[in-house]
Parts: sequence; C-alpha cells; structure tokens
Amino acid sequence: MHEIVHPFVEVNFPDCPAWFNEGLGSLYEQSAERKGQIVGLTNWRLAGLQQVIRTGKLPSFKAFTAQSDRVFYTSARGNNYAQARYLCYYLQERGLLRKYYRAFHANRKTDPTGYSTLVATLGKPDMAAFQKRWEGWVLKLKFP
Repeated sequence: MHEIVHPFVEVNFPDCPAWFNEGLGSLYEQSAERKGQIVGLTNWRLAGLQQVIRTGKLPSFKAFTAQSDRVFYTSARGNNYAQARYLCYYLQERGLLRKYYRAFHANRKTDPTGYSTLVATLGKPDMAAFQKRWEGWVLKLKFP
C-alpha cells in the first residue's frame, strides 16, 4: 500500500517534500477500513521511533520538516520515516490529516516545508510543548 500512495501524491502535490510524501505512504503500510475510509494503523516502525524518543534524539518538528529531501533519505532514514508516519498518524487520529493536507497544498508556495501549516492546523500551540505531548502519546502506542 505504501508505494501506491506516491503516484497520487506526485500528481496532486508534485512539490511535496519527502517527509510528508513518505509519511503518507508509510501511514498506509498497515491499514484498515474505518467508516468507509482507509486508515493507517500502528506498525513495525513504532518500536524504533519509541527508542529514539527515549534517547531524546528526535529532532524538533521545525528542524524535521526543514530537512531537504536528500537529508531525509540519507540521514537517519528509518527514524525520519517513523517520525513522519506517526505525525501523520496523530493527525489522522485527531481528524486533522485531510485538513492539514488541503491547507499544506494550498500554502505550498509560502510554506514549502509545511511547518507553519502544521502549527496552524494544530491550533498554533507551543510546538516544543506539543512535541513533548506527542512523544508521550507515541510512547503509549502499541504494535501489534
């Protein structure tokens, strides 16, 4: 399911950064149907992400989303996929993923990383505090 997402993203959001493209793709690696919609479930990437969170070495969302595609694919690649996936999973579980996608796509010229749109979609929280809450949420998730 992961790879089938990329052609749709390429056609509909050709300048989509790697973090969001791979976040969406990897979200559907483990999926199910809920109320007539395909949804991502927790998957094998969770354990690695939880380990990185416990070490305190996960980058801030601002730094993470600012990575070039080259850096995303070559530096801490597995961690990058997991962080992107579980950010998308969080947005999905809060009913915000579609809203975020549409807003990010609409703002892509002025917000090419998607960070400002993420902050706005989340309700403009203190992002350091949000990341701590998000990390706590991720640490409570289970797979399988």
